Amino acid sequence: MMFEKIANKIGKYTVLLISLLIALILYPALEQYKIGHICLTLWSLITMVAIVVSLNENKKTSKRIQLASGVLFLLIGTLLTRQVLGLSQEFLYHLILPFSFLFIAYIIWIILSSIFKRKSLGADELSGAIVSYLLLGIMWGLLYSYIEFISLNSFSFAAAHDIQAKGSALFYYSFVTLTTLGYGDILPISRFARMAAYLEAVTGVMYTAILVAGLVGHVGRHR
Repeated sequence: MMFEKIANKIGKYTVLLISLLIALILYPALEQYKIGHICLTLWSLITMVAIVVSLNENKKTSKRIQLASGVLFLLIGTLLTRQVLGLSQEFLYHLILPFSFLFIAYIIWIILSSIFKRKSLGADELSGAIVSYLLLGIMWGLLYSYIEFISLNSFSFAAAHDIQAKGSALFYYSFVTLTTLGYGDILPISRFARMAAYLEAVTGVMYTAILVAGLVGHVGRHR
């Protein structure tokens, strides 16, 4: 498989990192166009396949990932079909957003567990840690989008946004919160939105602190 050949050369986590960075860079430019939404959905499917292939070290874990990704693949595939046909997609978000949140949380756990089980750490393992951090931002962005989707005006936006533009703005807000920058142009209004915001801020700080301590301890144990 092409992905496996590339992964063997530069590392599987490095490939995932490149894939995520491409998606994050292109998202603001493409999300305002219909064809852009279709391209982003296709890229999500490609990235999902890359995740499944890269996390196949443990048979039991691999089967769980394949099952979960299969369900998500079906949902996103249905979303893509309805996007192409110009049909309503709102009902699918009730399934895709929470399921994607749980799926990404599980993937983060698998990646970090795999990294700390290795006897030596290299550039690819560091890429894995960065991938997990980026996935955290995406994961919380999905949660914010779902909160806003089921409870309109849970967030206050500096400018008027339609439902699609709100999704893009909330992913931006997620990464701003994760890094504790807090520009103040988007504010959580509802109780659930505020709770999610402070939990993500704590997660971002704790992730970097625990990860650095864990990596230093891991290197020390395997010298």
